Amino acid sequence: MDLRKLEIFVAVAQRKSFSQAALSLHMAQPAVSIAVRKLEESTNTCLFDRSGRQIALTAEGKNLLTRAQHLLAEVEDLNRSMGAMNDLLQGELSIACPSMLATYFLPDLLSEFLTAHPGLKASVTQAGTTRVEQMLLDDEIELGVTTFQETPKISELELVPLLQEQMVLCVGSEHPWSNRRRLSVDDLHDSPMVVYESGYFIRAALEQLCTEREVTPDIRMQSNFLPLLLKMVKQGMGTTVGLKMMAREEPDIVGIPLYPKTEFNMALAKRRGRTISKANQAFLDWAAFKL
Repeated sequence: MDLRKLEIFVAVAQRKSFSQAALSLHMAQPAVSIAVRKLEESTNTCLFDRSGRQIALTAEGKNLLTRAQHLLAEVEDLNRSMGAMNDLLQGELSIACPSMLATYFLPDLLSEFLTAHPGLKASVTQAGTTRVEQMLLDDEIELGVTTFQETPKISELELVPLLQEQMVLCVGSEHPWSNRRRLSVDDLHDSPMVVYESGYFIRAALEQLCTEREVTPDIRMQSNFLPLLLKMVKQGMGTTVGLKMMAREEPDIVGIPLYPKTEFNMALAKRRGRTISKANQAFLDWAAFKL
C-alpha cells in the first residue's frame, strides 16, 4: 500500500476537509481528492461519506484511520532510528536551485535535514531551471530543482515532487493595481516590468502567456538577481512575476493572480540511472518520503 496515499487520507480524515488537507500538505486540492479516490479503488472500500455538508468517515474509514495512524507512527519511528544511524554521514550535500525556491522554500527543508544529520554541510548553487537541467545531464551537479514539463531533458531525469505553486503578478503595495483581486495578462500590454533573464521558468511562462495573447510588456530591466528585482518593484519601477510564496513572504509586495492561471510543479531531480553521493542520495530519499 502507498504510504503517501495513507498520509493524505489521514490528513483529510483529521481535518474533515479536502481543501484544508491540501493546504496542510502543500498540495493542490484535486491531487488530494485523486489520491483518496485511488486509495478507495485499491482497497475496494468507500472511506468517506460525502453526502453531507461536511465529509465524514465511514465505518471502514474509521477502521483504516486507526490502522494507518499506527502504521505511519511506526514508519516515523523507523526513520528516526535510521536517522540516528545516518548521523554518521559525512561530507557535503550539494544542490542547484532557482533563486526564488532557494530563498522561500529550500531553507526550511534544508534546515530540517541538516539538523537531523549534523555531520553534513550543504552547498547551494543558484541557477535557472534550463541551466539546472543541463548541468544534471552533463554531470556537473548531482541534484537540482526544476519544473515538471514535457521536454526531452525531463525524460532523462528522475524527479521527486516538491510542491505546486501559482504564478502571480507582484506589485508594490502603493501600486494602482495593489487592490485588484485578479488581472488579465492583457493588462500587461505596454506595462513597465522588471523580470528574470531568459532561462528561468518564471520568465518562460510569462513569455508564453504574452505570446499567446499577443501582449508586449515594457521590459524596463531584466536580471537574475532577485533582491534587485524586488527593490525595483517596491520603488515603483515596474511589476514582476513570481511565485505566490514570494508575495506572501515579502513586505510591501502584493501578489495578484493572473488570468489565464499558471501553476508550476517543482521537483528535485537527478540524472536517471546515475549513482550519486551518499549525502545527496540521503537527501533525495528523505525528500521523497517527507514530501
